[in-house]
Amino acid sequence: MSTLLVINDDPVQLHLLGSLLEQDHEHVVRFTSSESAWEWLQNGHVPDAIILDLHMPGINGWRFCELLHMQAVQGKPVPPILVVSATYSGMDAEDVLSDLGASAFLPLPAEPARIRQHVRQLLEEPVPPKAFHAWMVSSDSSKITRTRSVFKKRGWELYGWQRGIDMQSESSLSAPDMIIIDDPLLDVTAHDLLLWRKREYPQARTLVMSLQCDGRGSSSFVNESDVYLPKECEPDTLMTLCEKWCRERAFTHVEHLLEVRTSDLKESEAQFQGLFEILPDILVIYDDQRLIRHINTSGAQQLGYVSADLVRTLLVRIQSSILNESVRAGDVDVEQVSPRWIEATLRRKNGTELPVELMERTVRFQGECQTLLVARDITARQHMAQENAKLEQQLRQVQKMEAVGRLASGVAHDMNNILTAILAHASLLKVRNDEANPTWKAGNVIEKAVHRGKEMTSQLLGFARQGKHHHVPVDLHGVIEEVTGLLGRTVDKTITLQTDLQADEPWVVGDPNQLYQVLMNLAVNASDAMSDKGELIFQTSNETVSSTQASHVPGLTAGDYVVVRVTDTGDGMPQDVQAQIFEPFFTTKELGQGTGMGLAMVYGIVKNHHGYIGVTSTPGVGTTMRVYLPSVLCEEPQAKSVPAVKRTEGTGHVLIIDDEHAVAEAAEAILEFLGYDTTIRLSGREAVEFCQDSLNRVDLVLLDMVMPDMSGSECFAELRRIRPESKILLCTGYDRNHAVQELLNQGVVGFIQKPYDLDALGQVCADVLKSHVPTESCLTGSQA
Repeated sequence: MSTLLVINDDPVQLHLLGSLLEQDHEHVVRFTSSESAWEWLQNGHVPDAIILDLHMPGINGWRFCELLHMQAVQGKPVPPILVVSATYSGMDAEDVLSDLGASAFLPLPAEPARIRQHVRQLLEEPVPPKAFHAWMVSSDSSKITRTRSVFKKRGWELYGWQRGIDMQSESSLSAPDMIIIDDPLLDVTAHDLLLWRKREYPQARTLVMSLQCDGRGSSSFVNESDVYLPKECEPDTLMTLCEKWCRERAFTHVEHLLEVRTSDLKESEAQFQGLFEILPDILVIYDDQRLIRHINTSGAQQLGYVSADLVRTLLVRIQSSILNESVRAGDVDVEQVSPRWIEATLRRKNGTELPVELMERTVRFQGECQTLLVARDITARQHMAQENAKLEQQLRQVQKMEAVGRLASGVAHDMNNILTAILAHASLLKVRNDEANPTWKAGNVIEKAVHRGKEMTSQLLGFARQGKHHHVPVDLHGVIEEVTGLLGRTVDKTITLQTDLQADEPWVVGDPNQLYQVLMNLAVNASDAMSDKGELIFQTSNETVSSTQASHVPGLTAGDYVVVRVTDTGDGMPQDVQAQIFEPFFTTKELGQGTGMGLAMVYGIVKNHHGYIGVTSTPGVGTTMRVYLPSVLCEEPQAKSVPAVKRTEGTGHVLIIDDEHAVAEAAEAILEFLGYDTTIRLSGREAVEFCQDSLNRVDLVLLDMVMPDMSGSECFAELRRIRPESKILLCTGYDRNHAVQELLNQGVVGFIQKPYDLDALGQVCADVLKSHVPTESCLTGSQA
């Protein structure tokens, strides 16, 4: 961080410049008088750069530069100086300031970016002070040497010649500020050189040392530009006269510039006053009696006033905070107090409060000690903070749902393992007895109970987003027609069904059964919310979500969507209920009327289809559920047939790999009943060891996906390495997810989801052994 010294007697300009430079994280020290700034420098402070106003009372900018230049002559460090002025501009002003030692000059008003650019250049590439140049011609080379030595110590460059004609022919050096002639010369007269100087270098001054000097020394002038000195004039005297003349030349230019710019001063002040008036901040200047002396037009408008309404009124009218009393009492130098921004409120004319960030600073204005108040409207910032808090809450909700989803996934997997053992043995009880046998009836009751449990685990897996069962184009309009067709026969006749299908491209990629579940569940919830007559409306549209829109909605990404809105005119929901509706087991229905899994499953399915679901609800008005699903272009529907389930016996040796002993035994019982030979291995490593023995026959491998010591995918890779020709059927308590799909792509010949019964396992095993085409059990999800 660089330290910048800013000096300007105008408090408004000082505030603008200081605030602008602080945006670049610079440390800005401000003074309204050059005397105070000079005292600060004399106390040992050395800034990285100085930004100096030119026209100030007391020590003006010209004189301040001269003082700094004198300090440099004494060997003290002088930082780079940027001079700013609304009074002077042009190359003349830059030349004058360069003579006085300034590094750069910038006329005001100027664009903020240009001011910051000048300061950055000053800090990164400081411009060295201007070097003055003197030319000297003398037949005495030792005199040239002595003079050069003195001039060099004072920062001047002196070039010398012994013949005038050699100096006249020089064209490669910088133009001289001073020309010193030691008369007489060997080849030309001093008069000839004076005529040459006036023609070639009219801005230069000439010092002529001559035996013909009349004794009045430097007071004898010729043509108002040439000075005659005694022949024996010392180099120190020459140096003093050169420096004096450079200062005189600079101040002569100053007087000229002042005359030229006086007529423009009022116009420049009016321009700056205009800038003050239109600044978006509220700028107030008030006195020690807390009377408002001035307020900018923009600031007054923000408070509901015109400026004239507030001038000469008490500051309490707009309820400003009070400046630190120790500052008011004069205990500290008010110009040294660092401004502190605090949050407060100002009162508008209509009595409402305006939240602001304000800063107060005591300044000298119109010759009096007054206070500048700067207030910035932070309504938008507070609104954004509220929006960010809302987004953070939504993000936490999404993360909570993700965590609950992982928990639900694990619970469903473990439950499916348990249900597999139960369902398998229930199936065996039924096939080994006729329907009149009480044992068959017991098996049937158990089987029905298992199927109800399987529906619950299917919903849990749907919520946990364990993967779509199918990836096919789905016409959402067709799905809505199926849902409304069923609802038309089942919902209360007092509820009116309406459809407004406006989507030109209603196609998405996904599982038609799951999407049917989503819309049916939303519709059932909507109808349940209408205890009396009402309307249930399905609407569709194609919408494009921009990156900006998506950034404000956690869980929604940019892209093209088919949007389905399911609206009811029911009781609506308060905010606290809306925040929980997608959580598993959360329900507002009475005991026994709902499980709380419906919307949790909907949430999981929509997320798994890379979509987004949101809710808008007003108590007493109704609710709208919005489902965003990525759209695709498609012309014809692609239906997927569901194979019929039948009991199939078979032969061959099946290696069963499952870390759950009860599940492995259940599979063993089913397969042996159907005529297969079986071997059980309770870990992947045991199975690999078994297959490494070439004497062990294996026609089919029934492989569990999730095992502790060696996962299903790792075991599959080892088995394919040992026996590339082996047929491996994957079995898992999860839905068909990305991991399952990856193994199918790598060569797994089939997939069956737990829990399965005798018919399902027998059918898929028979199909796998008969064909080289990958086989998938269709007994998953709601079809179980």
